[in-house]
Amino acid sequence: MKNSLLLLLLFPIFLLGQKKEAVYKKLANLTCDCSKNKGKDKKLSEADLGICIFESLDKLDEKERKTINYDPDKKMESVEKIAESVGLEMAIICPTIISAMSEEEPPKVIEDQPTIANTIKGNIGSMVANDLKFIYIIDDNHLKKEFLWLDTFYGDSLFIKGKAAVGDTIEIKYVEKNYFDPKANSYRKYNVITAVKLL
Repeated sequence: MKNSLLLLLLFPIFLLGQKKEAVYKKLANLTCDCSKNKGKDKKLSEADLGICIFESLDKLDEKERKTINYDPDKKMESVEKIAESVGLEMAIICPTIISAMSEEEPPKVIEDQPTIANTIKGNIGSMVANDLKFIYIIDDNHLKKEFLWLDTFYGDSLFIKGKAAVGDTIEIKYVEKNYFDPKANSYRKYNVITAVKLL
């Protein structure tokens, strides 16, 4: 007796579940057809898929909408749960559309622009070492220019061994690079030494 009563209680829930599944399948079929049309000339986006789901929902009758708790006046609120169920059905009905959407394009590698080396000739004005080492050159126009010693470079032994001193004429090759200056709390362009030659 108890089992019969339980079956009678569960039967409407079972029927409702079957009805819901049938509506989701219908929606998935309609959405698959719409997606195929939209994806003919371009890659289907999530926005396109969303539009197709809304268009498919509009094709349901009142009874079918009630079965899946869809309220056309509150589209955004009721469509989230529906979209998930439709997506699962679509994965079975039109898996190629779903897999094509999930395939991400390989990330574009932004190649570093080739760094152009500049050359300057002048006399060593001074060499200053704080946290970093700077070499100041007085060029032919009597302008003082700052150069950053950041890495090893060709000719660095001239400074390490003391063969280049203030007043000597040198040729410096350098590249312009932006580095963060903590004192100024902003990025700053530095002339980074790449090679030095004593003239």
